[in-house]
Amino acid sequence: MIRHLTTIAAATLALAACTPNAAAPEAEGAVAEAAAAPPSAPDGFQLSYKLESGNYMVESEIDPAILAFDPPLAWRLWEASRQQLDDLGASADEGRKMADEDAAATGEASWFMNYSLEIRHEVTGTFDDIISVRDTVSTFTGGAHPNYFLAGGIYRRNEAAALPLATFVTDQAAFNDLVIKGLAAEKIARGLAEAGSEAVEAELRELLVPSPEDPEIYRSNFVFETSTEPGKIGGITVMFSPYDVGSYAEGAYSVTLPAAALTPILTETWMGRFGGEPVPAEGDEAPEE
Repeated sequence: MIRHLTTIAAATLALAACTPNAAAPEAEGAVAEAAAAPPSAPDGFQLSYKLESGNYMVESEIDPAILAFDPPLAWRLWEASRQQLDDLGASADEGRKMADEDAAATGEASWFMNYSLEIRHEVTGTFDDIISVRDTVSTFTGGAHPNYFLAGGIYRRNEAAALPLATFVTDQAAFNDLVIKGLAAEKIARGLAEAGSEAVEAELRELLVPSPEDPEIYRSNFVFETSTEPGKIGGITVMFSPYDVGSYAEGAYSVTLPAAALTPILTETWMGRFGGEPVPAEGDEAPEE
């Protein structure tokens, strides 16, 4: 079974010193923490933040459109991101200390490599009382290679928690089927699937399956796209980080489901708010490694 997509942000932001025998512990990610943070501006709030030391580089970017739309949301995202950045810095300092002690004891070169963490919150569209935010986390903690993770959320103004998929979709099994077909087509288009479409879909169905512990597998990895029809939502994009549905070498996947494909399974409340063709926001490509 696929690792819980709802903890994508947790896997990216729960960072520890990556010594040869250390592993990152489980923790809540910036998106989940943002919902729980108090709706007031923390001291030192910044849309853009960067700090470098001899052991690490950390950076955070919050789209100004988030602040303009809902200041409390921007403040919560900043507070959660800043905590993760501070934790990474502390972890890097501890990793350097351990590496230096090992080097002094063994006479060998230090195994430490500088850490990095970049957190970006970008708007994919605003729709009256709703804003769609894509979260990208890029990190390196001394492993075999850097990594990046994708997440996202749909927020209503003045509400802390992101809206679940069930708010918009009546049949999550049908939604999952659309996502799987889109993923299979993308894998084949990339030349990454030797088997035919049916075999690829079957493999993905084994990965993308709800469980009693986590029935909502698309809780924090989808965003809205703007539409060719002004004021409408053009579609829903579901994002998969490296390792979610393939090897690291395959990279990330994004599947955009247009409004027309979603119409039969949209809730009555939201059906009229979708229309036209999706216009993906700039910067939808995965970050460079």
